[in-house]
Amino acid sequence: MTLKDSLCAVELFCELPDELIEEVIARGSTVKVGPGVPVVKQGDRAAGMVMLIDGSADVDVDGRAVGSLSRGDYFGEMSLIDGSDRTATVTSGPEGMSAFRLSPAAFTNLIDQHPRTALLLLKGLVSRVRSLEAQAGGTAG
Repeated sequence: MTLKDSLCAVELFCELPDELIEEVIARGSTVKVGPGVPVVKQGDRAAGMVMLIDGSADVDVDGRAVGSLSRGDYFGEMSLIDGSDRTATVTSGPEGMSAFRLSPAAFTNLIDQHPRTALLLLKGLVSRVRSLEAQAGGTAG
């Protein structure tokens, strides 16, 4: 699976046309992280979205293991919009990881240069919210 395919699977970006997905990729960066390194820490100011390209990561909330991430998994997509603090600590797995990172500044710049993109991103965001509501047994309006 390519980075483009992986980004297209993110609800926030699922409505974007190919050329805008390519622009998202161009505005982001790829990082390699050694084993056992905190990628983000709970309570930190948001550092944008991170998507695993290779390797794994462990997720802890309040010092308690709550899950793990692998290739194609992502976190922080909502913080691109609201800049809220991290709700979990994510630490690279035993073999380390490589990841695609998109900063809030790069995301905001994309919106500024392509204002119609905001509507497409909102559609993706609504899709995410509806999916979460359905998992929680709620209703979406």
